[in-house]
Amino acid sequence: MKQAPLLLACTTLAGLMVIAGCEEDTQDPVSPPDAGVTRYVNPLIGTGNLGNTYPGATTPHGMIQLSPNNGAVGWEYTSGYYYHDRRIAGFSHTHLSGAGATDLNDILVMPINSRSDYKIEKGGNLEASRYRHKDQQATAGYYKMDLLDYGIKAELTAGDRVGVHRYTFPRDERSEIVINLGVSFIDGTSETEMKWDKENNRIEGYRFSYGWAPSQKEFFVMEFNQPIKNIRFAYYDKERDRYIDARQSTTEMANEAIDNYQPARAYVEFDTSTTGLTVEAKVALSSVEIGKEGKSGASLNMTKVAGMTFDDVRQAATRKWENELGKIRVSGDEEYKQTFYTALYHAYLGQTIYSDLDGRYRQVHQGSGANPDGNTQDGKLTETLKESVRTADANRDGKADFTRYDTFSLWDTYRAVQPLSSILEPDRLADVVLSMLSYAEEEWIDDEGNMRKGRLPEWTLKGNETGMMMGMHSTPVIHDVLSKGSLDKRMIDLGFNDAERQQIKERLVNAMVTDARASTSQGVAWIKEYEEQGYVPAQLHDQPPSDPWAAHSPFKDSWTASYSLEYSMNDWAIAQSVKTVFGEDDPRYQEFADRSNNWQAQFDFGGQYKGWFKARDYAGNFIDTNWVDPKTGREAGKNWRPEMFNWAFTESNGWQYSFSVQHDISGLIDLMTRFDQKQDPSAKRGDLFVRRLDEYWTTYPDRNAADNQFPIFNTGNVGQHVQGNEPDIHVPYLYNYVGQPWKTQAVIVDTTNVCYKNTPDGICGNDDFGTLSAWFVFRALGFFPVNASSGIYEIGTPMFETASIDVGNGKRFTVKAQNVSRDNIFIQSARLNGSEFTRTYLTHDDIMNGGELEFVMGDTPNKEWGAQPEDLPPAQGIGTFLHESDMPEGSR
Repeated sequence: MKQAPLLLACTTLAGLMVIAGCEEDTQDPVSPPDAGVTRYVNPLIGTGNLGNTYPGATTPHGMIQLSPNNGAVGWEYTSGYYYHDRRIAGFSHTHLSGAGATDLNDILVMPINSRSDYKIEKGGNLEASRYRHKDQQATAGYYKMDLLDYGIKAELTAGDRVGVHRYTFPRDERSEIVINLGVSFIDGTSETEMKWDKENNRIEGYRFSYGWAPSQKEFFVMEFNQPIKNIRFAYYDKERDRYIDARQSTTEMANEAIDNYQPARAYVEFDTSTTGLTVEAKVALSSVEIGKEGKSGASLNMTKVAGMTFDDVRQAATRKWENELGKIRVSGDEEYKQTFYTALYHAYLGQTIYSDLDGRYRQVHQGSGANPDGNTQDGKLTETLKESVRTADANRDGKADFTRYDTFSLWDTYRAVQPLSSILEPDRLADVVLSMLSYAEEEWIDDEGNMRKGRLPEWTLKGNETGMMMGMHSTPVIHDVLSKGSLDKRMIDLGFNDAERQQIKERLVNAMVTDARASTSQGVAWIKEYEEQGYVPAQLHDQPPSDPWAAHSPFKDSWTASYSLEYSMNDWAIAQSVKTVFGEDDPRYQEFADRSNNWQAQFDFGGQYKGWFKARDYAGNFIDTNWVDPKTGREAGKNWRPEMFNWAFTESNGWQYSFSVQHDISGLIDLMTRFDQKQDPSAKRGDLFVRRLDEYWTTYPDRNAADNQFPIFNTGNVGQHVQGNEPDIHVPYLYNYVGQPWKTQAVIVDTTNVCYKNTPDGICGNDDFGTLSAWFVFRALGFFPVNASSGIYEIGTPMFETASIDVGNGKRFTVKAQNVSRDNIFIQSARLNGSEFTRTYLTHDDIMNGGELEFVMGDTPNKEWGAQPEDLPPAQGIGTFLHESDMPEGSR
């Protein structure tokens, strides 16, 4: 079935405020088969352009991501697969979804025969094949491709901890499945081993590697449904550019990576000399061990699919996806459904299972400074990594209780993925938080005999803290499960008693406070400066940087203004968590409530460019025109402008971070009003905020300007808005705070038009483990949480005639939209549970108690709806700004 691109009405703020119109993309996706709501899922969306998603088979949050690899590296290949590359080098079992960096792609498998010797040079002469998109099929839990060079049909499916391959071989004199443990698309292979268990017709082994995750161990067991005819082991000699066979008749091969040799490969031969053959291969993974007799490790995980065929596993995967995706049922525009359910599917690809069936997992200990904050220097480890096998045991009774998750891309996902999980899968989100606690409570002895402690995750992968991105964004996720009661419910289900539940909640709060105080923090960047000065200071390079990526930036230290803004939001989450668990009288509540106002320390009333967030130097001066670094005596060499990309803000500029006070939008409006009234005493509250928002949506960046060198992830622009990255994805909903929700409704549609389509190129930026996709799900439902963990959801504009959400306990929350269409995007009126509704927000209880929200939609704005003071989202700011007297002269 041919699918048109997702296009919404152009009767939006673009028409009302002279913004550029809609664009079309005519590329057709591959239609998935019919099967409940999963028939709308097209995992090929996001595999082209910048989405960086993978199309292969997995389960919701599954440990296994069995997906194709093109055999190439680069920005487009971070998931292993890029839609516009027509070559395939095999199918590996671990992938990242939508990331801007890469790792994994472990245990590459490729079926071959004597019909072709087509190879890709990258990675050591990888056996490969060409393919056609028309021969490719992808849906939730299933992937299929025809390998043209070999005439082999490849199919993939997955359980939670087991991947299953099915290869249909034609008749041929030599048919083999290549198992490649040494291929390194981005990471490095440190050690491998494979053994052939002839008696049980299986192969077992491991791959140890280093990369983004400094230490990763994947143990595996691989079972076949057809008898193995023969196995030959080989390694690739880079110097001689050819394969070197291991000893004949050997049943095992193990080797460490050395200069010229790429580690072990196995060529597993099956008899197709007289007829074709269908071979099924099950591959179970574990971070702990291979295990024996199904009692532990990968062999234990394999027992979950014992006796099951490929089709059995596929049906089980489909049922899991139907259960999860079917929690939301929508009716209306058929074209929108595919984008919607694919977005919902993508939102389930992060927070992946890490523990085995017995609750054990491997933890890597990385000291007070997680890579790269202290453990690495010039890409080399500065201290020995310690590892241990742990059990997911939250109540410390020695028994496994919760499921241990990992792959926490928190700077991205806290904004949309975790809030969506809070509604759809609160029990799983509670386990995610218990997994975070396990990171914080790690203890070990380092090489010098010192006791070391862990910290809450920042960006974790396979038991490693990678140190990617910034902030302490475990905090809003922890606050979410504490304040909404989902952690308590999960712990009751796990059988924890009252004392155990209270103790775990206290441990979580204590872990947050420990990370946020300089005296106890274990490697949280800039926390000492932030705690003492109320902001994170910046300085110039001593000499201009040679790195071309940073050459246009004057700053030695990246993202300092963003650190201050985001830490203040983290402080808000900590304060509210203290209040929830210990009460408002606990002195830590006031401590962090006050610190949550430190965002004000970055707002400059003076300078040439007044009324903006800016970086500040160590002396407290704002960085502006003619600024001289008091530490180096060097001049910046350029004017500061909000549209400049200069590393003061994370992957953004002053425009995109100008509204990054999600926890206190009302306070931001008040501060901007103070500034506005300083210039014009007649100015009214919110005037500047509205002007700034209007300009934000209509001022497009000049990408040709020498100092506007935007990084590749600044995509999906509507004016200065960047929907292809995370920092400002909440901004469309901010007009609600000034009584102009009709503008919010308009810009949401404009934003959707530039970013989301039913095509492989249909996500305009890195999906970052479902973050952009989860935003789309909320957008389609008609609400979104500006302050992710607050329990407040700002009203937007609904996409479907009906969207019914299973919120648990036999209840459903249903959003209806009469007359909704691509033109009718403006709310005319609304009713909640039969009563007139003019609020521009919902509460978490409104949703989770079940009920019905009904909108009447039209093609012109109703500027009266939601415009009264009582209709606005509530103020959420707490505490007092304690650094007012420290602000430089003229800045207040």
